Amino acid sequence: MEREPRSRLFRRCCPRRGGASGKASQLKFPDTPLVLAGALGGPFCIFTLTPLRNALTLASQDASKSAWEIYKCVFSGGFSSGWTGGTTPLIPACPQFCIMGPLFHMLKEALGSVPLAVVCAAIAETTISFGSQTVNSQMAFNQQQRATGGPEVPLWNPFIPYGPGMMVHVCRNVVAMSGIRIFSPICQSLLIRLLRVMGVEMPEGLRQFVGDFVASMGAAVCSAPLNQCYNFAVTSEAYMHGSSSDRFQELCGFLSRSYLKHGPSGEVLGLSPTLARDLMMRCAYVAMLYSLFGFIERSSGGLAQVIRNMRKRRGSEQEEEQPPVGRRATIGVRATA
Repeated sequence: MEREPRSRLFRRCCPRRGGASGKASQLKFPDTPLVLAGALGGPFCIFTLTPLRNALTLASQDASKSAWEIYKCVFSGGFSSGWTGGTTPLIPACPQFCIMGPLFHMLKEALGSVPLAVVCAAIAETTISFGSQTVNSQMAFNQQQRATGGPEVPLWNPFIPYGPGMMVHVCRNVVAMSGIRIFSPICQSLLIRLLRVMGVEMPEGLRQFVGDFVASMGAAVCSAPLNQCYNFAVTSEAYMHGSSSDRFQELCGFLSRSYLKHGPSGEVLGLSPTLARDLMMRCAYVAMLYSLFGFIERSSGGLAQVIRNMRKRRGSEQEEEQPPVGRRATIGVRATA
């Protein structure tokens, strides 16, 4: 009995594995350069961008300050204070970015679907990074509270991979990862058409970087409210110790207070300038994070390809320099005769 034809959207997201030959796809372990890019490049990206991440945490608890004032608060204790809590997510960043890179590629081959691979990788990423990122946010918040004399929040155990705010963390990771994994090829295709119309040539590496950057910017805009909800959740005593309904009300109240203008009677007048501030700060962080990681990932693959080509060229040159065995044997026989 024939199966019903699948829709175009379903075929695009979940293509048949094995193609026309009917062979099942084999699970392929990622190449060593991809593993090294995740294990070494990930911690480098996370630690380098710690000040931008800490600024987002402070912004979730202060809707009155501008982006510039928030960044000044991050470095209020000196230049090194901008990296407060930056070493906490450093070690988990190794497996975290191995999930974003090598595990994603492995899941994509196994599942035959990029969106499904993104969701699975985002859940695994949250399981690894939730505890350390929560502590990082709380340390940045407590540092600001000590400077202003406000109440601090107790630090979360970084070895507990779940807790209040975890579901928001997963949703944020799915949206953020979709930029470089799902929408970046679309952006690069549109960029190729635009450059062709304009008659401008652009190197492939630069074109890929621009595509990653634009796609990451779009994902950053979509994930900004989710990210701020997470930062608010892990730095709010009422949310951390409330019931499920209380937590939902706290998040709704946070979104209403932060991103909507209210009149004297509580009526909604429009969007708050805080929304534009948070979108800009989130774009600055996510675009730099995923573009930098995408550059490291491709550079590692390109470097590995160069090394493989050099080895092949060296091996072929050695074969050419070595005289044929059959010819040497023939000459020896003639000399004996």
